[in-house]
Amino acid sequence: MNLHDEALLTYDELEVLFFQVQRDKTLSWFGAFASPARQDDSAPLLSIAKKPYKDLILANSISVFDFRVYLLARQCTLLSSLGRVVEVGRKVVSFLSTFGLRLREMQVGHRYY
Repeated sequence: MNLHDEALLTYDELEVLFFQVQRDKTLSWFGAFASPARQDDSAPLLSIAKKPYKDLILANSISVFDFRVYLLARQCTLLSSLGRVVEVGRKVVSFLSTFGLRLREMQVGHRYY
């Protein structure tokens, strides 16, 4: 196992833990679900340079969306460097499907309040 494989394993474990925390509904250490910045819609989704992700994580002020984007970006970078491009596509499709569903749920729920 090389360094990229080990790093990918760590990010995969973080993702599994995130899903467990989400399933248990114990996301209290995150900030808001999303906290869009002024230029988020024009920045590349998988750019880890567009926000100070590590600082946000250390300060426990990262949004759920930003944390998932950070994990996805790191995983995709590592998968790409390992030549596993098909897995990059699968991860991105899964991310977009999951968050699209969550945003629709939030939109529908918001209409009733």
